[in-house]
Formats: sequence, structure tokens, C-alpha cells
Amino acid sequence: MNFLAANDAGAALLRRIAHLAERHPQIALQRLQTLEDQRRAAGDVAAALDALYACFYLLEHRGRALELQAPLRAALIEAAGLALQAARIHEALGRLAYQQGEYAEAAERWSRAIALSQQTGDVWLSVAARIGKGQIHYAMGAWEQGREVHREAADLLGPLQDSYLAAKLALNIGVGYFETQQNDDAERYFSHGLAAARSGKHREYEAEAHWHLARAALVRGRLDWATTDCRIALNIAGRLGHSWLESVASQTWTEIALARGDVAGAILSSQHSLELARRIHSRPQEGLAHLQLARMLERQGDLAGALSHLWQHLALRQELDKLSEKTQAIAG
Repeated sequence: MNFLAANDAGAALLRRIAHLAERHPQIALQRLQTLEDQRRAAGDVAAALDALYACFYLLEHRGRALELQAPLRAALIEAAGLALQAARIHEALGRLAYQQGEYAEAAERWSRAIALSQQTGDVWLSVAARIGKGQIHYAMGAWEQGREVHREAADLLGPLQDSYLAAKLALNIGVGYFETQQNDDAERYFSHGLAAARSGKHREYEAEAHWHLARAALVRGRLDWATTDCRIALNIAGRLGHSWLESVASQTWTEIALARGDVAGAILSSQHSLELARRIHSRPQEGLAHLQLARMLERQGDLAGALSHLWQHLALRQELDKLSEKTQAIAG
């Protein structure tokens, strides 16, 4: 758990649990929850909140972080006067808000995390929160602003030599290039992200890198490469139980199936993506899945089904547009 500084209370124990998590994640999670309860009972609130953040870190790697949204919100009250722990909780809540399309809340959380991390001198948190803040600019379509924030994060990250953040940052920079049709740069950063993920055994980012490379291959018309990368992404995401990643990769698999002329397979893949997006309350991915299904069902002549999905897409789009309007001032 690279976010832990060497002088953190209980850091050695948390690191031992982190090593355990590589082979036995469920046992590690149980030990973290026990540690949190024990430290809270002993009145050591800071150590209890560190254990809670470690639980979040472990669950996020497996796409289950949303389970901790309520405990993290409650923990903010306990974190009063504890700048480092408050920064960690804001950073975690920012990630959860972003996943659900709550961009204004995510921007506010990450801004607070950056301010608190500057107070405490925690570079790891400052980088993590800046990666998130760059994503907010991306969500607003401000690609160059997002890349600028990510460049700031890269400057801070340099001395840390942290493979987790290196993978996360490289993939996000790659997305900024991909969405502005700078495909050579995008693929270069996706490959950097894949290498960092493999070196640190960060399986969720390894899968995400393969998903992004599949999308890049589709743009180049390389259906063979896209198929291979997307299949790897889906396999890893499925083994991790990472619903968000499996949902987005399923949408790309839908595009691959359509390119092969397999409309039935494409519809099944998009339906699976929709089910996963609903499970994790991801408005952006749910809306995209509805749009995919509307287009495919229209081609199939199922106009009633197409219209139903289109209306649901538009309703979600309106929700996200309202959330985006709230975000403009904060993200700016």
C-alpha cells in the first residue's frame, strides 16, 4: 500500500497485510476490518481511519469500492483535526463520486485532498488527487486543461517511483490524447501504463491498459489486435470482479462484434454492460450502454425497444448535463 509513509503509525502492519492481499485478498480485507475496529476501540482514530482507507484501496482494485461509501462519509466526522486522514478520505470519496457521474462532488473532494496533502507534505495523495482532477476536466471536454493537471501530477510523481500511480497516470494521459485523435501518443502512453501495471502487479490497470489498447486498435482498423486486447481485459476484469472495467470493456466488445457482423453477440454484450453499470450506479456507462442498445435495436427493426433505451439514455444524459453545469465553477 504505497500511500503509507514510512513514519505512519501501524504502517509496517498495513504493509504486511498488503502483501497478504496479493494472494489472499478476502483474508486481508477481514484483517483490515478487524484492525479498524480494534484501533477505534482503543481510541486510536488515526490508525482506524488508515485501516479504513486501506480497505478502500483493496476493494477498489477489485471494483468493489462503492461498498465503503457510507463508512467513508461517516469517517469524515472522525477525521476532524486529522489532516492526513481527512485528505485520504476526500481522495477516496472523490473516486466514488466520479464513478457515479457526480462530477461536482468529485472535483470538490479532490480539491480538498490536494489542499490537505500540501499541508501534510503527502506527495502520493497530491498526485492521486491531481489525476482525478484531470479526469474532471476530461469529463467537461477540456482535454488540454486535463492534460496540464496530469503533467503537474507527473512532475510530482517523478521522485516517488510508484508503479501504481505511474500506471494510473499514464493511462489517463493516454485517454486525453486518444479523445483528441492523437493516436500515436495515446498508444505510447497506454503501453507505458501497461508496463507499469505489470511491473507492480496491478492487475486492474493491466486490464484497463489492454482495454484502451483495444479501443486504439479499433480506430486503426486492426480488428485482430482489438479482439486480443479486449478479450484479455474482459478476462482479467471478470476474475477480479471489477464491474466498472468489465462494463466498459463489454461496450468495446460490442463494437468488435458489430465489426464482425455478429449483431446478436453485440446486443448480448451491450446488455451485459448495462447490467454491470446499473449494479455500480455508474450513470455515464449506463447511458452509453442504453445508446448502444437503442442503435442496434433500431437496425434490427425493434423500434419500441430502441425507443425505450433511447429515452433512458436521454434521461441519464440530462442528469449528467446538470451535474456538469454544477462542476464548471469548481473544476475551473
